[in-house]
Amino acid sequence: MGFLAGLFGGITLTTALLYLPLLAHQSNRTAQSVLVRHQTATLLALVDPCPQPPPAPRRREQRRGIVEEAKERWNGEVEGAVRWVQRVDWRVVREGVEEGVGEIWRRVRE
Repeated sequence: MGFLAGLFGGITLTTALLYLPLLAHQSNRTAQSVLVRHQTATLLALVDPCPQPPPAPRRREQRRGIVEEAKERWNGEVEGAVRWVQRVDWRVVREGVEEGVGEIWRRVRE
């Protein structure tokens, strides 16, 4: 075994021997912390129960402003345009444009 292989092997072994107990200690501390917090919350709930939250406020009916009306009208216009585009048979439109351009081309050539 060479010097470097022995050095890195020793470093790896030492690191592993230090890391594993520290990891176990950390997980134990975390578990203990969770248990202590739970016990503290339980004891506080027994001694001083939480009051009931106040009822949720009712929503008031608000009149819509001019900006909201404009937005609604704009959205309606956009939706109508999209529906129109979806309903159009674009094959027929293309054929009509081709015929129109062909007719114009024939007139220009004559």
